Amino acid sequence: MRTIYNLRRRVRNYAERNGQNLYSDVFASITDEQLAKFALKTNWQRMDSTQMLSNIAQMNRLELVIATLQKEVRALPPAPKKKWEEEQEAYLGKPAQNICYRLKNEAVEPHLQAVGELLLQLLPQLADNQADPAVVEIVRRVINDQYQVEADQPIRLKPAEEIGANSVQSPHDPEATYRHKHEQGYQGYVVNLSETCDPTNKVQLITSVQTAANCVDDGQLLADTLDDLAEREVAIDEATVDGGYNGVKSEAACRRRNVKLRPTTLRGGQTKEGVFGWDAYDWTLDKDGQPVQVGCPQGETASVQTGSKEGRFLARFDKDICAACPFFQKECRVQSRRRGPTLNVTRRSIQVAGLRQGMSADNAAVRANVESTVHAFKHPFAGGKLRVRGLIRAHMMACGSALMVNLRRLHDYLQPNSANESGQQANSTDSCLVLPLKFLFRRVLSHFRAFFSGLKVAPTLDTLAAADRFLPTLDCR
Repeated sequence: MRTIYNLRRRVRNYAERNGQNLYSDVFASITDEQLAKFALKTNWQRMDSTQMLSNIAQMNRLELVIATLQKEVRALPPAPKKKWEEEQEAYLGKPAQNICYRLKNEAVEPHLQAVGELLLQLLPQLADNQADPAVVEIVRRVINDQYQVEADQPIRLKPAEEIGANSVQSPHDPEATYRHKHEQGYQGYVVNLSETCDPTNKVQLITSVQTAANCVDDGQLLADTLDDLAEREVAIDEATVDGGYNGVKSEAACRRRNVKLRPTTLRGGQTKEGVFGWDAYDWTLDKDGQPVQVGCPQGETASVQTGSKEGRFLARFDKDICAACPFFQKECRVQSRRRGPTLNVTRRSIQVAGLRQGMSADNAAVRANVESTVHAFKHPFAGGKLRVRGLIRAHMMACGSALMVNLRRLHDYLQPNSANESGQQANSTDSCLVLPLKFLFRRVLSHFRAFFSGLKVAPTLDTLAAADRFLPTLDCR
């Protein structure tokens, strides 16, 4: 176990110094080899995101600020630390949960105010004693999240509704954020998975893993996934997603990467009853995505012109034809104007209309299968809770779980062929699962050895060598 902990710690330290998570590189390298080995088509992929809880206890506001105060005091040198512990024993002598457990509701706010004043009072002492900058930053964030601080004014407690989703949830994991989804609250991170879904593939594999604070929008995760695939030169032409992925960022990323977005649903308001939706009109766009012509539900067309404001367009239809139309000034969005029947529309309405027109029942059936991928990915984590804290370590766990999902799928695909060709049972000592598992570990170790070979950290290489001794020498080429 010490070998694993040392490896994980060194990978985390490397990521903090260089901004590069080596688990991402290992996942990408191994997955790209698997895609090439089995000749899998990646042009059509589907995505889904899932909430992953950080390994922290749920805290109310008072527990949070008391736990932060305790962490703040522990960062002091011995002398001032002892003084604070003696003077503020009521807040520092017990765990935050034990202090708050017996408090009545009316007593909570005075304690919140008192602890806020202590946090603010202690902050300069941390700077004077050259405390850990990470602790100082956590304290500053908690104060800004929970209190209103103004010059020459006493510190004021913020109303609960003014606290943002990106506020600190625990001083032990300042990167974890809050998300309310499907009538449930989550404290932690969001993981986005992209996998192949071409029906001609013999097996479908996860191609990309993105981990972020859980307040990050799915559209941003889609954009990050496309950037990751493009950097690795993994081709993707179509992306089947649910309604959470449509938006300005994701659609702009798809246009930039020449990827067709295929949502199963769209978020946002619905067209009011008795009025044609924008998707009832036929829109013709030029190569730059600019609308040039529109056709009404009755089949009449008109040229589209730019409006007086950025992102707005208009089209003027024939006056006589519109006058004879039974939908004019009723269900139809064309309005009577001094210069003739005019249709006013925004660029965003046209973009959403195009997405709605591309929706089909086939998309829903294709996307539904990614739910089983998410289930397999989260299976090792009881209740969807990670065993680690911090974004870097959360992503390390996500990459490892995704690698194992792919390995199991390759095992399920290869096992019947392996058993038939050898005439042996699948549960033999060197079953098709054991060999790929050993091969995977050796590939992971070899990748880490390559990444760390240029670093002047000898214990890292010793750690990898120690881990490698657990596996027999195999020719897995």
